[in-house]
Amino acid sequence: MTVTEVLGWTAAGLVLTAFWVKTMIPLRLVAMAGNIAFLAYGFLLGAPSIIALHGLLLPLNFVRLRKMRDLTRRVRGVSQGAMDLSMLLPYMSQHSKAAGEAFFLKGDLSDHVIYVISGTVRITDLDRQIGPGELLGEMGVFTEDRRRTDTAVAETEVTYGQISADRFWEVFFQDPAFGAYLIRTIVRRANTNVEWATSRYQSALTEQA
Repeated sequence: MTVTEVLGWTAAGLVLTAFWVKTMIPLRLVAMAGNIAFLAYGFLLGAPSIIALHGLLLPLNFVRLRKMRDLTRRVRGVSQGAMDLSMLLPYMSQHSKAAGEAFFLKGDLSDHVIYVISGTVRITDLDRQIGPGELLGEMGVFTEDRRRTDTAVAETEVTYGQISADRFWEVFFQDPAFGAYLIRTIVRRANTNVEWATSRYQSALTEQA
């Protein structure tokens, strides 16, 4: 078997392997190796079409590899720190509420999510404050019956952005970094709610004793 034939079979094997790889970064690496092997094969064979095709695919795979690595680093960073949620504003309509106005009541349909731009909001049952840069009402979007789990009232004049639940789900699926941050936020808030409920229960027991 000649060197040219070895390169041809190797390149074909790498391309076949790329179709079997299930994660994106290894897939791109294998695909790039296949592109390089096909380029060498094309030069030895004197096939301009093969050289042109894989000469274009190699930089394309390289760009996709860099983007995937950047996304992986972004998701890892978000999962360990904060995220600027103002990236949601282009998908939102902007509104305002006066102090004392309700955003929603417990049991209402959870059909939108709110991003607080300025002012503060009070979650009544939990007695928790939501301030600028935070989301409001995202937990209700994830509940099975899509109902609000608490009542939210403006403590001060509030300027906010509003995004529909359907559009919110689109952003969630399209931006893995946002999805990672949102899951971490929901888990943190759920833990806070459990701690609050436990504290209330223990206080009630103490009062009864």
